[in-house]
Amino acid sequence: MLRFTLLVLLAGFISACSFGSGPAPEDHFYRIPEIVLSPQAESQYNNIVIKPVKSSGLYHERAILYIKKDRPLELLRYHYSFWTTPPAEIVYGALYQGLLSSGIATHISRELTDSRPDYIIDSRIVRFERLVGADGISVVVALEVSLLNGRDAGSHWTKRYEISHELEATDMYSTINAFGVVLKVISEQLVNDLLLKK
Repeated sequence: MLRFTLLVLLAGFISACSFGSGPAPEDHFYRIPEIVLSPQAESQYNNIVIKPVKSSGLYHERAILYIKKDRPLELLRYHYSFWTTPPAEIVYGALYQGLLSSGIATHISRELTDSRPDYIIDSRIVRFERLVGADGISVVVALEVSLLNGRDAGSHWTKRYEISHELEATDMYSTINAFGVVLKVISEQLVNDLLLKK
C-alpha cells in the first residue's frame, strides 16, 4: 500500500512538472559594454603586460551572483541569468580594453614576451556581485591588483580597488550596465595610478 501511494505521488509530481502553467523559463546571457577611456596625450610607457585575472570558487562559474544586505555572508546565484564568460575573463577583458583605449602605453600585452615590460599587472577578484536590500540594489566589484616593475623585480605594490554603484532601475539589464560603469571606474583609477608611477 505504501509503495502504491508513493507511486501515485511521484506520478502526480511528474505530471505537475510536465503540464505546468507554461514553458520552462528561458536562460539569459549577459556581457558588459566595451570599456573605453579618454586617451592620453602621449604614451607614458612602452609595454604593459596584463596577466590573466585570478578567481576562485563561484567566480569560476557563469551564474550572476548576489548578496542580500541583511545576510552579507551568504552568496547566492540567480537562476536563468548568466554571464557569457566567467567573471575573471570579463574583468580581464575590461582592464585590457581600458588600458588599450587610454593609450598609456605603446603596447598592452596579454602575455610576457622576450622584451621586458615596464609593468606587469597581476590581479584577483575579491567581489563581483549584485547587492540586494530593502533600500535598493547596487553592484559591487572588488579587485586586488599587484603592479610589478618589469625592470626591477623587487619593486611592486598591491592595492585593492573596490567600487559600488547604486541602480536606478532593478532589472537585470540595468545591473549589467552598472557592472560596466564600475569596471570603467576601476580601469580609470588603475591608469591614474600608473601615471603617478611615471
